[in-house]
Amino acid sequence: MSLPPTPGVPPANGRELGQWGQTRGSVPIVPSQAGALWQEVVASLAVRRPVVVATVVRDSGSVPRRSGAKMIVYPDGSTCGTVGGGAFEQHVIRDALAALHQGTSRIRGYSFNPAPAGSAAPPDPGVADETFGAICGGRVELLLEVVMPADRLLIVGGGHCGRALAQAASLLDFSIVVADDREAALERQNFPFPGVESVLHLTSDFSGLPEPDAQTYVVVLTRGFATDTEALRRVIRSTAAYIGMIGSARKREVVFEKLRAEGIAPELLARVHVPIGLEIGADSPAEIAVSILAEIIQERARRRDSALTQEQGA
Repeated sequence: MSLPPTPGVPPANGRELGQWGQTRGSVPIVPSQAGALWQEVVASLAVRRPVVVATVVRDSGSVPRRSGAKMIVYPDGSTCGTVGGGAFEQHVIRDALAALHQGTSRIRGYSFNPAPAGSAAPPDPGVADETFGAICGGRVELLLEVVMPADRLLIVGGGHCGRALAQAASLLDFSIVVADDREAALERQNFPFPGVESVLHLTSDFSGLPEPDAQTYVVVLTRGFATDTEALRRVIRSTAAYIGMIGSARKREVVFEKLRAEGIAPELLARVHVPIGLEIGADSPAEIAVSILAEIIQERARRRDSALTQEQGA
């Protein structure tokens, strides 16, 4: 199963990318432009679009490209660059999309020999060869390197707990976005922490809140249950990796009852962690931030373990 295109996200640099040395509707990428391919990777990550960088890391015999050749594979199967073209490259794209779906890099071997796979041992016994009807007689190994945007922490509410959470999360590898409907709570000097990508002043219905993707962890801790409800309504149908809301069990029932009345499915509401955070007896904003962040770290580790288990079982 491959990942679908990211909705509403244009190709990197806002153009449609073709094979290495060409684009459609923009300035060509020329191999002599040092770092051009990596610039494309950076541009894609800037719009939170994951990619796979396929690199020939070992070659022997007659093969279309030698070690060092690279190609970017995007979630929709489009590419930038080439590792050889033809049926071989289609196999690489298929394997790259599988790696992207599981979120794990891998090395794959490809034989340009008509002999069935396994008739000759590859140089690395841990890398099995795949054959696809080529008769050139060579062999390559490719590193399919999954490059993901940074995990994003979307904090909806810039009060005491929101600020403490942003500060604690800045010690980790999150890209942090803070949003609130109170301009006074969002003075930029309140969020001088590393990793804070943006501070957003929004209306009380939180229109304009960034759409959470599968690498976004959402924490709702606004000024009251009414604005919590508005924020939760904005994110509940998203693909967010985690959604949590601060508050008591009683508050949960009030907010959930309102959303159920609007037709929000029970299984969507069941995704929401509320009360939020691990139970550590937290009291102060800093302690609450640690509790919330601990639960997010736990969930992130669980997701990674699950992806690894799927890969090993594949």
